[in-house]
Amino acid sequence: MTSVHAGNINFKWDPKSLEIRTLAVERLLEPLVTQVTTLVNTNSKGPSNKKRGRSKKAHVLAASVEQATENFLEKGDKIAKESQFLKEELVAAVEDVRKQGRSLLLFI
Repeated sequence: MTSVHAGNINFKWDPKSLEIRTLAVERLLEPLVTQVTTLVNTNSKGPSNKKRGRSKKAHVLAASVEQATENFLEKGDKIAKESQFLKEELVAAVEDVRKQGRSLLLFI
């Protein structure tokens, strides 16, 4: 449970049950969630029976994920700057995504 204090207003929310109710944020997250879900589902199925060489090359996939991450960070920074209540949390979340994105690129 996380508590946010904004003046005389207290917000309590559980990150595990967080629902995105802002359409702009939902639209920003949708491509990233789709890509991550695709990666997770692809890896969880085990080895493929398809002929090798038919999937995207690693550098193409990495470039796609990097571009989606950059778009997310750019728009996330903008939303964080405009936010009145969750500014610190949004800035921290965007910075965490930035760090994780850098570390992901080191593995590819």
